[in-house]
Amino acid sequence: MTTTDGRARQDGSVPRESVPPRAVDGLAARTHRPRRRWPRITAVAVVVGILAAAVVIGVSALLPPSYTGRVGLLALPTENSGSALLNQSGVSTSYGEVVSLAMPSISDVVASPTLLDAVSRAVPGSPSADDLASGVSVELLSGSGVARVSVAAADPAVAGKLAEAVGNEVIRANLLAPAGELRLLDPRATVLQTSPDMGLATGIALIAGLVAAGAAVLVMRPFRARPGAGHAALEAVTLAGRGPATLLDGDDPALVERARVLVRAADRPVRVVGASPGVADSVLALQSDLATGPRTESDATPSVLVVVDRADARREDVDDALGALPEGAAVLAVVVV
Repeated sequence: MTTTDGRARQDGSVPRESVPPRAVDGLAARTHRPRRRWPRITAVAVVVGILAAAVVIGVSALLPPSYTGRVGLLALPTENSGSALLNQSGVSTSYGEVVSLAMPSISDVVASPTLLDAVSRAVPGSPSADDLASGVSVELLSGSGVARVSVAAADPAVAGKLAEAVGNEVIRANLLAPAGELRLLDPRATVLQTSPDMGLATGIALIAGLVAAGAAVLVMRPFRARPGAGHAALEAVTLAGRGPATLLDGDDPALVERARVLVRAADRPVRVVGASPGVADSVLALQSDLATGPRTESDATPSVLVVVDRADARREDVDDALGALPEGAAVLAVVVV
């Protein structure tokens, strides 16, 4: 490059005169926006993910607790039962067949309105028989002669007493008579808290956090050059008679090389002009990157690179920047950052 008095600067830097005062002073006074946005996007995504996970865990913790009382029923043969029994039709039936046929009927017994009404009246604090029906379940352990009766309730003590009461009512039904009988494995029910399940809530919170963080990245990611921003600036350049110009993407790793090719082809001093708020850093960085190159006379009409913001490119700003250029200055490219 050469200075205004025709002497070339030995360090290859761009003279102050090659940067239009309006581009430096006007844009430097505005808020600078860094070209690299991923650190900020990552931080926001992490915060959003943590907040989403915290909301899920918080909502789960606020849910009313639920408890399940559980008792085990074991099928045992009676003392007077033999290896084979005669039913009312005189057909021989083994004890195992009686158990395999009778055990599934426990589910029907615990769901009967008569049993549920009796249990509801017998246990203080018990819900109504209708509400109790939805909380009673039976699990049969295949081949073992064991059935698990579970009853859900909002209070742990009530849940345990309800399970014991239901188990005792099933025993009174004598489903296996005369071949066998049902007995409680333990006279006291086992009570477990079934909700809120903090392990499940933690897993859901982790998934929700990841989804929320991904959504935040998609919303805030730096998009590639938007045709609207770049083409609007190109249209302004054409209407001002400063073209033809090409469109360059500020996120392109080969941006500087592409710009240097255009500058060498024009064989003129180069100016980088900002035409949007917040692009001052990009203007100065690009001007510095283009400092090395073919030396030309400084009094020649400059070639211009116009820098616009992909998210805030306004036509009036582009027109103002073009109007401040010297007469005959041609725009080589519009750079969208």
